[in-house]
Order: sequence, then C-alpha cells, then structure tokens
Amino acid sequence: MVALLRCGRVAIAALLLSGVAWAGLSSRQALASSRQAPESSRAAVEVLRIPDGARLPRAVVDTDGTLHVVYVQGGTARANLFHVTRESGASGWSEPQQVNSRDLSVSGVGPIDGAQLALGVDDRLHVVWLESEPGRFFHARSRAHGSGFEPHRDLSSGDEGTLEAGPAVAADHRGNVFVFWHAGATEDARRGVYLAVSRDGGTTFEPPRRVSPAAEGACACCGLTAMRGPGGAIRVSYRGAGDNVRRGQRLLTSTDDGRTFSDRLVHPWELGACPVSTTSLFAGPGGLTTAWETAGQVHFADVDRLDAVRSPPGEARFRRKNPVVAVDARGDTLLAWGDGPGFSFGGSLHWQVFDAAGRPVGDAGGGPGTIISGSTAAAVVQDGRFLLIY
Repeated sequence: MVALLRCGRVAIAALLLSGVAWAGLSSRQALASSRQAPESSRAAVEVLRIPDGARLPRAVVDTDGTLHVVYVQGGTARANLFHVTRESGASGWSEPQQVNSRDLSVSGVGPIDGAQLALGVDDRLHVVWLESEPGRFFHARSRAHGSGFEPHRDLSSGDEGTLEAGPAVAADHRGNVFVFWHAGATEDARRGVYLAVSRDGGTTFEPPRRVSPAAEGACACCGLTAMRGPGGAIRVSYRGAGDNVRRGQRLLTSTDDGRTFSDRLVHPWELGACPVSTTSLFAGPGGLTTAWETAGQVHFADVDRLDAVRSPPGEARFRRKNPVVAVDARGDTLLAWGDGPGFSFGGSLHWQVFDAAGRPVGDAGGGPGTIISGSTAAAVVQDGRFLLIY
C-alpha cells in the first residue's frame, strides 16, 4: 500500500494501460511451458528459482564464473535484501547473507524497487537500493576479505526532492563507483537524473550532481539502470518525461569517467501518464545492449546501433514489460520479459533468443505456467548457457 501511495498519481493510469487493450501489439504469446529453450535454439536457456518467497532478483557473474544474485524477501514496504552465489558447475545456491545492516530497510513492492548491483575492484560487490519510508537510498559493498557486507550507508543528501524508484550502480576495476538516481519535483517534467561518484572503490563519494538535461525530465515511477561498457563508456538508460508527455526511453553516455554526459533519445513514446516500467543493460563481447518497453512491446538494441531495434515476433494478449537482456560470446541475445496486467504484478515469464543478426532463433520459451514475482534477471555463465533467474 505504501508503494501504491508513493506512485499513486500514476498507478491508476498504469493499470489502465496494462490491460487487454495491449492485444494486437507485435509480440508472441508463448505457449511452451518447458524450463529449457527448444532444442532448435543455438543457445541453451536454464531457468533458476531463487529461494521460496523471494522476489526481484538481480544478477552478475564475476571473473571466476561465480553467479551472484541479490533478492528481496519480506513485506512490500519494509523488506530485507539477501545475497546468494552459485559457483560454476554447482547445482544449488549458497547460504543467504543479508546485505542491509539495518533490518527492514528495503522497499520491494514491484520491479522499480529492489536492488541493483555491480562488480568493482577485486570483484567486490556494490549494491544500492531504496527505502521508501522515509525516501532515501543506500549503498553497501562486500567485505574485502571474507564473506558478508560492510554496514550500509545512506547516500541521500536530503535535498533530492521526491524519490520514487530505486537507484542504479555501475563500477569498474580502477576504483570508480557510479550511483545514479532520479529525483526532484512532484512534476515529472522537472525531475532529473543525478550522480554520486566514488573514486576510491566506494569508501567515499563526491557530492551528487544532476547529469541529465533539464528539458527532458525523468519519469518518476520508472526504473533506470547503469553500466560501464567494455570500451570504458558509462551508460544510463532512463525514461524521460519532457513536458510530462514525452516519455520515450533515453540514454546518457559519459566517456570521461562520469565528468560529462551526452543524452540521446532511444525510442519515443507520447504518454500523459507514468507507465511504471523498467529497463536493462548488459555488457557483451561486442559492447553494451539495452532493453526497454514502449507502448506494451519490449525491444532491445546495441547502444552503438540504436537504429537497429529488435522485438519478439507475433502478437501479445497482454502488455509486455520489464525486459531483461543478455548476450553470449557468439553474439546471440536472450530477451526475457513479463506478460500481464498491473504495475506490480510480474506476469508470466517469456523469452526469445536472437542470433547476431537480430533474427529469432527457434520458438519463444516460457508461458503462462511460470509467474514472475515482479521481475527476473538474466546472465551468461562460462559454458555459454543463458540463465534466467526469477
């Protein structure tokens, strides 16, 4: 209820947008219910379930091939954040370890909540998340030696204005940690994307500053994500809100370690309400790939080829939303999404594999028998398999 009130001025519009009126959009309603991609696919897709009652997973793979997952467990407004691992070749999860040092300090009602994570120096994890009451966001990093996390810290300055969605984090192996969030006035057109940078591996952070254009705004109840690409550029995928109606997906880019940013429209969408959507970035062998939703359809593109937008074929009965993307060593792309109504309901899990030319490979996977608790995560492991975690 707290999160519904937090986004109350847009939630009704989002619910109306997410009903069967999406029927006829170009996306396939998958009917297969197996837990692995069809044999005709060039890349295997393995579906993993996080512990019972958990939701909103995020995942990364470290340099040793170990899969790291953080997830939310507990109530919607007040929950805890846990971290588990799965070593290469292992068949199960490690013992969960709590990330947040103050109990019940995580907001976890829907996909725009939960946590985001990145790997920094020596594969140390950096995790960021939102607490909705009061509105502030936190950062925690894993311990340099041994397991577990250092006590989390509040990165909020107190001057951000209204915080609606969780923050994003990117890091590199030179000690830079970049934490992004959007905040500002109640009116979306006056909001912006902000950045706090650490140059010492997360020990200290510089004062936050705005990095997005004032004219583009920021959609209050839409998630953003960030990542540093193989070439060193930092990218931030977010939804704008110019004039409170220009809600297309946008991409911020910095090539000088976060000191300056350029901004580009990825995909236009004229809408007089917040769609409560998420976005995804993945660092593959050829660079970064991003995924997003526009008008009930999910899309992906290479960030250096934003004119070559791809989406699943066929038609959908419900809204396609909350896409995640992963790219393997050969250039095949996994796009996964939820299909269903409601802003906090994840819907049924579906996916499609595409080859390096953007052509669908085999049939779509998933189906109505697999329900997502808000969102899913995607990764690629050392043997080339795609993993979907929900």
